[in-house]
Amino acid sequence: MLGGGSVGHVVADALRDRGEEVVIVDCNEDRAEVLKEQGFEVIIGDITEKEVLLEAGIEKAVMVYVLTPDDDANAEAIRLIRKINEDTYIIARVTDEERVEEFKELGADEVLSPNQLLVGKLLHNIDNVRNRRKVHELLTKLEDVESLAIIPHNNPDPDSIASAVALQEIASIVDVQSDVVYGGEIGHQENKALVNLLDIEMKRISRVDLDEYDAIAVVDTPVLPRELAEYDGIEDSILVAVDHHDSSDGMMDMNGTSKSALELADFVDHRPEVGAASTILTQYLKILDRNVDRRIATALLYGIRTDTLNFTRNVSPEDLKAAAYLYPRADHEALAKIESPDISPETLDVLGEAIRNRTVIRSYLFSNVGFVKNEDALPQAADYLLNLEGVHTVIVFGVVNGKVKISARTDDIRLNIGEIMKEAFGDVGSAGGHSKAAAAEIPLGIFQDVESDMVLDLVEQAVRKRIFKVIGIEEEED
Repeated sequence: MLGGGSVGHVVADALRDRGEEVVIVDCNEDRAEVLKEQGFEVIIGDITEKEVLLEAGIEKAVMVYVLTPDDDANAEAIRLIRKINEDTYIIARVTDEERVEEFKELGADEVLSPNQLLVGKLLHNIDNVRNRRKVHELLTKLEDVESLAIIPHNNPDPDSIASAVALQEIASIVDVQSDVVYGGEIGHQENKALVNLLDIEMKRISRVDLDEYDAIAVVDTPVLPRELAEYDGIEDSILVAVDHHDSSDGMMDMNGTSKSALELADFVDHRPEVGAASTILTQYLKILDRNVDRRIATALLYGIRTDTLNFTRNVSPEDLKAAAYLYPRADHEALAKIESPDISPETLDVLGEAIRNRTVIRSYLFSNVGFVKNEDALPQAADYLLNLEGVHTVIVFGVVNGKVKISARTDDIRLNIGEIMKEAFGDVGSAGGHSKAAAAEIPLGIFQDVESDMVLDLVEQAVRKRIFKVIGIEEEED
């Protein structure tokens, strides 16, 4: 620590509290004595002299803070430090904004200026105040109801499940009785393991009467599940909507329109800049200073990890902060079990069909898995096939309960697979997703009860023709 003044003293105290070994260099003898009395190791001397820096052990330092208010002295110190120790990390203070680049050229890894620090603090305060206001608004809205149905998107994934149970925990603060109510299936092995291992209670929409709830909350989806849209007066029942998807990522119906919870809800927190809805709910719990239940922390951490593909897709600083908050509170033994569940025989069969029936054109892989019961086996197959050498985009499709289900994955940075799926199938069914992962659903109409090779052939021809047209591949190349 070069400079033991007010700034250096505060930083040194914080580092010592974290168990770091700190040596302070300062030319002021009176200040040095005060620091010594507080238990710091202090070298009295000029930071621009090589001998003083060597005495302080600069050659062994992992990190050096250059924090005096003298820009000229700081610049010379940086130059000397970099000659003595090429690997140490240098964080330097500068008072003159015009010298920031000079400090970096001399070897500083980070340069902190008053304006930069002020802007950072102001932005942090803005975000903190905004989040606190959101939490206050949410609790105020919830105080007006006694019962709440919390609904994730159809076929809920870990992010939507975790967000739902976190919102359930928040609702309990104001004595609101709530249930997590879902449409579709919980079919993916990891999703089943999440629900079972963490003892998460969820009810199917088809088995509850939504009229018995005072209000409805929708999480992790910009549009209402189709089962939900069937209820009369549903527009007046949506109280809460929390989501992180772009509104354009919503599943569209056959008419190209859909009811948006983001437009209907009284309370809306829509943040497409974050990678997971679980991040938003984690911020709420942190602000409320709740002793987060271990199972909820585990679910939220897993929700963030899965929706950001282990922090490699659409990840933001807020996601990382939320994960860091959750990490010491989560059950990591349970996480390991959730991430490596047993594979069902049917999923294994679908994966085998996907491998056997694959066709690769350029870097695009297509696979028709036929008639299947578990639609969650399709995205698992798509994820697996994306690992094949030379393959950058995977389209896996099959027939599930009278509907064509399509799962798409890509690691091609030039593509937005969600937009491709919407353009290809949005006019005949529902389609949408992210830039790297997407899905589509197309009703079979009069063929929905027919299980034959002819139907599968027709499906394959139609799917491939539409995809070929959008991505610009000539069909005769097959």
